[in-house]
Amino acid sequence: MLTELKLNMLNKEAVSPENKPYEIIENLNIKEGMIVGDIGSGGGFFVQEFSKEVGDKGLAYAIDVNQRSLDYIKKNFKNEAIENVKTFKANPDNIDLPEKSFDLLFLRNVFHHLPPQVKYFKNLKKLLKENGKIAIIEYNRRKLSFTGLFGHYTQNKVLLDIMDEAGFYPLEKYDFLPDQLFMVFTKNRDDFRCP
Repeated sequence: MLTELKLNMLNKEAVSPENKPYEIIENLNIKEGMIVGDIGSGGGFFVQEFSKEVGDKGLAYAIDVNQRSLDYIKKNFKNEAIENVKTFKANPDNIDLPEKSFDLLFLRNVFHHLPPQVKYFKNLKKLLKENGKIAIIEYNRRKLSFTGLFGHYTQNKVLLDIMDEAGFYPLEKYDFLPDQLFMVFTKNRDDFRCP
C-alpha cells in the first residue's frame, strides 16, 4: 500500500545524486511544446521536471495504476501552481488515452512490474506520434539487494527481445547509471541506429 511517507521516499530516491536524475532528463531531449507521459509516476518527481521542460505549450502526464499516487501528485502540484500536468489512472494492462498523442513515454523501474510486456508495449505503440519514443530505465543486475532478491530487474537481452517483438527499435543506449539499463526506443525502423 502506498502511503504519503512511501511516496515521499520514492521522490527522495529519484532525486538522489547517485541516480543522476538531471542527467537522465538532459538525455531525454525534451523540447518545449512536447507531450510526455511518465508511466508509473510514483511520487511525481520526474513528471514535475518534465512539466518544466515542456513549458506552458506542452503537457506532462502522470500515469499510474495507483490512485493514491495520483492524488498525492495532484495535491503537491496544486500547492505549487503547476498547471501543465494531467493525472491519468491506467488499467494494469492498458492505457486508454488518445492515439498518436505522445512525443515521449518514460518508464523508470516499472518494466518488471508490467503484465505480458509484449502486448503492453504493442498497446503503447498506438499512443505515440509518428516520431514518438519510449525511454526505459530498469535495474539490470541480480544482486544481493531488494532488486535482485525480489526479481525487480530485467537483463539487457530480455529487454531488447521484448521490445523487438513489440515492434520497437533501439535508438539510444546510455551507460552512466551503474546498476541500470537506460535505453530509448523508436517505433520507426528508419530511425534505428543503436546496435
